[in-house]
Amino acid sequence: MYILFVAIYISICGHAETRWTENVTKKDTEGKPQKTIETFSASELYYSTESHVYGQSGGAQIELPAGKYAFPFRATIPPNAPTSYNGSWGQVQHEVALVIDRVMRYDNRFKQGYTVISPYDLNLNPEHMKPLQKIEEKIFCWIFCCGANGPMVMHVKVPFSAYAPGQKIHFNIVLDNQSDFNCSDVKVRLIKKVNFTSRNPEPKRQVVEVKVADNHCGEVVKHNKAEFNEYLQIPSTTPTSLENCSLIQVSYTLRFIAKVSRIYTDCVIEFPLTIGTVPLYASGANEQPAMMSQPGAGPSYKPLPPPMFEEDIRSEQFEDTTFRPRYPVFLSDAAVTGGDVNNPANKPLPPTNGNYPSHIPSSPAPASAPAPSTPMPASASHPATPQPSHTNYSPSPSTPAQHNTSASSQRSPSSRGAGGNVEALGFSLPPDYQPTRTPPPGSKPGIGWKLCE
Repeated sequence: MYILFVAIYISICGHAETRWTENVTKKDTEGKPQKTIETFSASELYYSTESHVYGQSGGAQIELPAGKYAFPFRATIPPNAPTSYNGSWGQVQHEVALVIDRVMRYDNRFKQGYTVISPYDLNLNPEHMKPLQKIEEKIFCWIFCCGANGPMVMHVKVPFSAYAPGQKIHFNIVLDNQSDFNCSDVKVRLIKKVNFTSRNPEPKRQVVEVKVADNHCGEVVKHNKAEFNEYLQIPSTTPTSLENCSLIQVSYTLRFIAKVSRIYTDCVIEFPLTIGTVPLYASGANEQPAMMSQPGAGPSYKPLPPPMFEEDIRSEQFEDTTFRPRYPVFLSDAAVTGGDVNNPANKPLPPTNGNYPSHIPSSPAPASAPAPSTPMPASASHPATPQPSHTNYSPSPSTPAQHNTSASSQRSPSSRGAGGNVEALGFSLPPDYQPTRTPPPGSKPGIGWKLCE
């Protein structure tokens, strides 16, 4: 058993696309209105690189026996690559593909998506430390006049205006119901608002709201007052969008609802909320930092535990896409202490240099032989493009060891967290992934692909 081909090359790319259909009315050739279905779409390409790892384009035909072969390659993800997303009317997709260029036959193409996370450290913006607070008053009127009793007044407090997935949003609600109507339920919801943009045949927007999490606190009968001190835990979800993608924008709203009779509108309070990839160091204590500090000294914070990576199972899939991105989830809140021997000044810890904070020291990366193609320096406007290598290697069947994509990036060094999670280039690997074994001296590390006829 063997396979005939001209070359094998590996490519990585990142792109965004939006697409949906609408019923529109247009005039036909005779000027009469006619209903039709029109498709609105748009696309953006952020980076695309290609590396020949065996053979060369337009070269002689090569015969390769069936087996497992390792082909090293290297590519760079630009630092402005947007965060992966998959939704009902669009996606931001990053994928690696291996292509076998065959003669007089269709090429064999194998694709695999991967998650890219654009770091969003909430500690870098002091505005995220500000608490949220609002009072809303609702007066219920009869047909011709207002009731003789008082209004329904809802007072809401939230300690911070930004959180990360996995954290708990602690809140305080005081509902003073002096009206003649019962409040059947006090609800808290985290709503994700996704704005999709099209460019063809004309610029247009499609807005979708998705309920990410909710909490039902309880009822408050008429002429009564109640206070709720509870929390809402944020599941795995897309971080708030930055400026890297113009087609898909993600924002969040924290909504508090005092539910009343259907014939009247509910008493509602809304706050814009920011979701980041690195939580506020002070947000784990659910108190203002000054309240936890000693006289004359600021608070100190314990290092954040490394995150886990989980799929956002609440979002709909775009068309036939099956890959679900994984987002960082911090299951343990940070703790605030009065002092630290390693931080005698009692100052907040500076933001981490890597993508995610970790108190586990990173082990030095093992030395490896250089890959056959070397990437050019990356920049926001000119992504690094690996130069295809036209050297014909003589691959030999490798041992049944697991292999994984190898790449380099100038954005941040690779780090390894607890639980076997590997972080590199801002994209994550599944928790059950086993790292590639250290190659013997003189060998070249790479990824394994099984070629079958």
